[in-house]
Amino acid sequence: MKDLGKLLVWLPVLILAIGLIGWVLTLRNDVTGTVQQVDGFHEELAGVHERIDNDMKDIHEVVDALHEQIIDLEKSLAVANDQMQTIMGDHMGFADTLREIGEAGALPSGERRAYGGYGN
Repeated sequence: MKDLGKLLVWLPVLILAIGLIGWVLTLRNDVTGTVQQVDGFHEELAGVHERIDNDMKDIHEVVDALHEQIIDLEKSLAVANDQMQTIMGDHMGFADTLREIGEAGALPSGERRAYGGYGN
């Protein structure tokens, strides 16, 4: 009977120890699986970051190229505006000259024309 009493005392401890060992092994498995999943996420994120960095480099190159084109367009527009002002100034001079010729009656046909209207 004495052995049965010892067995009954240690049986719950033994069951508890086996259950605790099983729980620890299951927990360890779960943690290992979670760590592997987190490592996989980190690898995926590293790939995403690399793609974003590459895309940003491409975007910066495009923006720089567009910026250069805008600068060239601004220069071209400034030159065209300057040339237009020069041409318009010449036209005003031509209009004044033609008006003076018309007033002098120098046209062979005798007709009177109004030229330009650039000064108005």
